[in-house]
Amino acid sequence: MRIKHLVLLVTLDESRNLHATSRHMNMSQPAASKMLKDIETFFGMTLFYRLPRSMEITDSGRLLVRYARSILNDTDRLIDELVSMREGGYGKLVIGAVPGAAPLLLPKAINTIKSRRPQLAVSLFENSSDRLLADLEYKRLDVVIGRVTENAQHQLFDFLPLQAEPVSIVVRAGHPLCERSPGLSEVVRWPWVLHPMNSPMRGLFEIALAEEGISTPRNVVETTSTQTTLQLVSSSDAIALLPTSVLKTAVSAGKFTALPLVIGEPLGYYGVLTRKEEEISDVVEEFIDTLLMRDRS
Repeated sequence: MRIKHLVLLVTLDESRNLHATSRHMNMSQPAASKMLKDIETFFGMTLFYRLPRSMEITDSGRLLVRYARSILNDTDRLIDELVSMREGGYGKLVIGAVPGAAPLLLPKAINTIKSRRPQLAVSLFENSSDRLLADLEYKRLDVVIGRVTENAQHQLFDFLPLQAEPVSIVVRAGHPLCERSPGLSEVVRWPWVLHPMNSPMRGLFEIALAEEGISTPRNVVETTSTQTTLQLVSSSDAIALLPTSVLKTAVSAGKFTALPLVIGEPLGYYGVLTRKEEEISDVVEEFIDTLLMRDRS
């Protein structure tokens, strides 16, 4: 199989339309249809069902697209690193992190590795663990600071624990709820900014509500962005559930208050996640060593 075959599979999975896929790849629809047929003949199985107005992927097709996407992302990374080396750079490190790790743990580790490798290009993406691990699996990220969200992920990733992540219910300074000690049944009546339902932090919140027999808040904005959450909370009476470490950063000093409410146990340990059975680059290994050293200090 060639790169163009992998591109066809990934593009068709995203569009589920052969006409749109052929247009995206600057080829005729009959040529795209023949290419798909050639791939299916090569593997001896149907990868997409042809429906009147769309294409439906089969289980076999889903498995192949998963590997195709991983290979294409790996190829893109290889090209980026070769270009960087040709232009005098020293490689690239792409990190994904949950919000609790980003404010305190990561800046120190990144500063340390940048002091050793000044021309290393470092990119940091903050998101919930479930989304970060999808990007790690498809090789959009080199390493993730997060947590396993499903048992099956233990088969895909190696995990080195760092620390537990306590969470706090956060409001702006001067919020009406700061004048008393509200209960869960009262705070759910206010507007909220929360992670999506499939994130560990949201799951913790929903479990706490269920144990008290309280319904989920109705007035909710969902986002995984810590910065957006803080902006929404600071400019309104909205309430948010955030890692306690966020409140310790300078950007939050004096602007936000944690309500005296405990939401379940701290989230499970977050740690360093890498792809299982894959050789770790020197840069990633050095970064992990730096993180572990910082965590012990």
